[in-house]
Amino acid sequence: MGFALALFFLLANPWFSFAQSINQVLDLVQNFYENISTIRGEFVQETLFPNQKKEFQEGRFWIKKPGLFRWEYLHPEKFLIISDGTKLYVYYPEEKRAYVYPTGKVISSQLALGFMSGRGDIRKDLKVESYQVLSGGLWEISFLPLAQENQIEKINLIVDLATGEVKRFSIWHQSGEKLIITFKKVEYNQNTPDKIFRFNPPKDVKIN
Repeated sequence: MGFALALFFLLANPWFSFAQSINQVLDLVQNFYENISTIRGEFVQETLFPNQKKEFQEGRFWIKKPGLFRWEYLHPEKFLIISDGTKLYVYYPEEKRAYVYPTGKVISSQLALGFMSGRGDIRKDLKVESYQVLSGGLWEISFLPLAQENQIEKINLIVDLATGEVKRFSIWHQSGEKLIITFKKVEYNQNTPDKIFRFNPPKDVKIN
């Protein structure tokens, strides 16, 4: 009798089965990054603009908890995004110009990467919109941000179901732009000194 009632409940409430599965995956992702202190690797970034134009960029990155990160864009244009945990700097070496902001107020990817850098919780910051199972043991999960001040419409993660590792993330901006970042050659818990996250520009750089 108990089995029959449980089966009826699942058939009448298909969301129950979905919620159990997605919660397990979210726990897997959160637990994976909670047990990591540093991340480093390479990335490929694709930006899709509303006018159908595309832009490709490549570089390398470092993340260290809590809240330290460094993104070096190497091709086709060199520039740097770096956070020391308090301030965030965007540096264009060819223009000899840098911009400084309070951490977390400018870079929209902070919302997607908060749980990776120890400054966020995937459950508290994001709401699951949908998911689908891909080949190769991957899940694709779409989220809606719970806060609207970052001008983000949707976030999408490609997750390795065996580990909880995020292989790729995408961000849809309310302006119509879509940003896709794919991670490559990622290493975890490697020795990463804090000096990597300090911004020390040349003397002739103008800081705004």
